[in-house]
Amino acid sequence: MSNPTLVDYRVENDVAYLHLNNPPVNIMSAAMMDHMSGLLETVAGDRNLKAVAVTAEGKAFCAGADVGEHRPEQAGKMIESFGRLFRRLDALEVPVVMAVNGAAMGAGFELILMADVLLAAEKAKFGQPEIRLGFFAPVGVVVLPDLVGRARAMEITCSGRPYTAAEMAGMGLVSKVVAAEELNDALENTLKDFRAASPLVLRLNTRTLKASRPGNFSARMDEAEKVFLEELMTSADPVEGIEAFYGKRAPEWRNA
Repeated sequence: MSNPTLVDYRVENDVAYLHLNNPPVNIMSAAMMDHMSGLLETVAGDRNLKAVAVTAEGKAFCAGADVGEHRPEQAGKMIESFGRLFRRLDALEVPVVMAVNGAAMGAGFELILMADVLLAAEKAKFGQPEIRLGFFAPVGVVVLPDLVGRARAMEITCSGRPYTAAEMAGMGLVSKVVAAEELNDALENTLKDFRAASPLVLRLNTRTLKASRPGNFSARMDEAEKVFLEELMTSADPVEGIEAFYGKRAPEWRNA
């Protein structure tokens, strides 16, 4: 059974607040992803909600998924939990607003890609470093081309380097960059605007806007997950990447 404190949940004035609570860096284990998925199922069933707000406890918004759960014998369960969480986020019919203070890296960066409105503190960091550990990011390769263009998506996912909030704003991914002490006010001001609308009209608007996107998120995720499990996880390099990570050394890629 998942720890009930991994993600705190409350509803306030027609907004559902999900607060990541696995400090210091909110690593996304399969248990945490399953807990969040269950909460999103509750969100989806509440027709009175007007928005979802996602925030985090600790010094990082989310530093990524649990590296240990990427081992071949655990990857199937991890990808199942991961895919369920992101499909539920994609299926939500109300706007999702995320406020990032600190780092959103790896799976944490994939999580913020599901935000409809993304707010960031000036010192927030973003990135998709999986490539340096011998993995690729399923949501990153599926969603980033639509959000920032193919060239930027290739750069972000292949370089693995960190980006500033200002850089992400320049790419159109971050809606607003503010001082850390102003982040909560920026979140509440955004939610105030959404609270003025009809929940029915917000759902219709959000659903129609999502339907206008190219491709089908779930179908594209099916393909990414297939490559991840059937090709990537049957190779030697992911195991080498994990061993290098825990050994605090540079990986020696086998290209096999």
